[in-house]
Amino acid sequence: MRILGADLREIDGSGGGGTVVALDAAGSVAVFARIEDPAALARETGRLASGEPFLLAVDVPVAGDGGGKPRRVDGWLHRRLGVRIAPRKGGAAARIAGPELLAALATSGHPCLPFPDRDRRRSGLAEVHPEPVLKAIVWEASAAAQAREIPDREAILRALPIPDYRGSKPRASWADRFGALDAALRIAGASEAFDLRPAREELQRASSGPTLAAAASLFDATLLAGTARRYLEEPERCAFAGERDSGYVILPADAFVRRVVLREPSPAGERAALFPRATLEQRLGPHAAIRPLDLIDMPGRSPRLEAVFASPPLYEFDNLDEMMWWKHCRHLAGPEVPADGLQEIVVRLDGDDARGTSGLRLVRSRHRTLSFRFEPPSAWRLRVAPRDGKTYPFRVLRAVFDAARPHS
Repeated sequence: MRILGADLREIDGSGGGGTVVALDAAGSVAVFARIEDPAALARETGRLASGEPFLLAVDVPVAGDGGGKPRRVDGWLHRRLGVRIAPRKGGAAARIAGPELLAALATSGHPCLPFPDRDRRRSGLAEVHPEPVLKAIVWEASAAAQAREIPDREAILRALPIPDYRGSKPRASWADRFGALDAALRIAGASEAFDLRPAREELQRASSGPTLAAAASLFDATLLAGTARRYLEEPERCAFAGERDSGYVILPADAFVRRVVLREPSPAGERAALFPRATLEQRLGPHAAIRPLDLIDMPGRSPRLEAVFASPPLYEFDNLDEMMWWKHCRHLAGPEVPADGLQEIVVRLDGDDARGTSGLRLVRSRHRTLSFRFEPPSAWRLRVAPRDGKTYPFRVLRAVFDAARPHS
C-alpha cells in the first residue's frame, strides 16, 4: 500500500495551494508535488499510487463536517490535549471536505473509503492534523512522559506548547513565522518517524511569504503521511479519536495519550434512549429477533434480552490485549450493535465456516471501559494468537443485553 499525505488547508478557491507527498517503503519522502485544487490532488494521487492501493492522509474534515462548525471530536482534542485544529481559510462554501475529495478521487478512477483499511486491500482517506501530531511528539519528548508519579499529568499534557507556524495570528511577521516553523521542525526532529529533510531544505530556500508557506505545507504533508504510516505499521502507538461517521482524527499516541484521548464520554441520556425492551426492538427489530433469556422475572435483577441477528453485523477488532476492547473495534457493515447494556456477544471470525462452528463467546469484563474477555481463552487461541497486533473481522451472531425495568 502506498502512503501519501496531502496538506489542503489553504486550498480555498482564492489561489492558495497545498502539497502532496509520497513515502517510500522505508518511510522517507520519495517525491512531493504542489497542488491547487481537488482535481489536481486526484491526478497526483493516481500518479503516485501507480495502480496500487493507497492511504491518503489529509488535514481537512473527512466525516462530520458541519459547514465549518466544530465537531464533537474537535472539542475532545481541545479539552483533552489542549490543541485546536487551525481554522481553514475561505468561506464555508470554499472549504474542501471529505465528500468533495471522495468524489474527485472516484471521478478520476480512484475510489476509496473515508477511513483507512487496516487490511491494506482498499484505498482510503485518513484525517490527520499537524497540531495533534506535534502535541504527541512534544509529550513523548517531555519529562512528564516518563515521570509517572508526577501529579496532574493531564494538565501538563494540555499545557505543553506547540509552535504556531501557519500564521494564524494576523499580525505575525514573516520572520516570526520563519522562526516558528524552524522551531516546529526541531521539535518534530525528536521523532524518527518523519523524514524532515525535504521540508528543512525548503525552509532554507524560503525568501518570501509564498515560499515560506510552501515549506510549511510540505512539513505538514510529511507529518500527515508519517502518522498514517505509523497507524498502519504500529496501531498500538496511535489513537483513532472519534467516530468514522460523525468525525474522527488519527494521531500518534503513547499509552498515556491513548488513555486520555480514547476515554469514553459520559453516557448520560443513552440508557433512557435505548431501554426498556420496546426501544431495543425499535433499534434492532428489523435486523434481529429479540427474546428474553430469563424464564422467571427475578426481583432485584435486570431482565436479560438476547438479540439473534438474521444478517450478522460485520465488525473488526485490533488484537492488542488479552481482552477485546470495544474502543478498538470498528463497525464495517450491517446493523450497528448498541453498546449500552451489552453483556455478551457470540461471534464468528471472518473466514470460519458458517456451518462448522457455533461461534465464539465474548463476555463483558468488569472494567469501566467497555471490554470483553475471550471465553474460554483456549477456544479463541486456536484461531487468534495472543496480542499479535493483527486486525480480525468478525460477524456478530447473537448479543445479550441488560435491560432496564419499565417504570411502574
